[in-house]
Amino acid sequence: MQYRRLPLEGLKNARDLGGYPSQSGGVTRFGQFIRCEAPRALTSGDIEIIKSCGVTDSIDFRGDNEVAAHPNSLASADGFIYHRCPTFDKQLAFAAANHPLKGRPAMDAFVDWGEKYIELASNAKAWVKTTLGIMAKARGGVIFNCTTGKDRTGVISALLLGIADAAEADIIADYCVSELYLTEVYREILEEYLKRWPGETANLSSPFFRTAPENMGTLLEHIKTAYGGVMGYLESCGLMADELSRLREKLVAG
Repeated sequence: MQYRRLPLEGLKNARDLGGYPSQSGGVTRFGQFIRCEAPRALTSGDIEIIKSCGVTDSIDFRGDNEVAAHPNSLASADGFIYHRCPTFDKQLAFAAANHPLKGRPAMDAFVDWGEKYIELASNAKAWVKTTLGIMAKARGGVIFNCTTGKDRTGVISALLLGIADAAEADIIADYCVSELYLTEVYREILEEYLKRWPGETANLSSPFFRTAPENMGTLLEHIKTAYGGVMGYLESCGLMADELSRLREKLVAG
């Protein structure tokens, strides 16, 4: 059975990139690339569902502190190759200096996610190259995660759908739905935050929790203007033609 959003007990935002039409013809395949938040509490049934999708590889974008706090359930599960592919040098979490549970107590520090994504795309090209290189070589499907599955994971998802020549509206829509599926996860984050800083007035409408269309739209427009599109950007990251061809073969059927 094919799922867009996987019916898992331990993940709320596990979604397959299959089922999107390619503007060049065909449709993205199910079971090749699955995005999610940190898989830290998977049940044995969850693991079997992920296996049934054809997944063989797990890629974790989190830094050392994030992984130590919440180990990846797939790291020790039979049948999976687990890859650590941290986004930043020194294993920093995304925007760790302003993270509401790490640095200053201000969730509203995250005002312009679009600019953050441009900064990520510009400064983490080696990470993009390594990540997509692993994906191109994977024997089966790949499940990939950061902490909430919306930012680091969202950028890689957008690039994959760009390789597939998905419509910009579909790429943005795939990004936007995270804030709906992550509501339960966000409530837990907010509860912990308010326990540590009870005088704060943060709520779920804070920019920290949002996956607004303009966030991803800003990144895609930058990639189009600066590199001529996703393929030009990936070439600037050092991806080779055979790797991009392999990824497209994995991504698109028909």
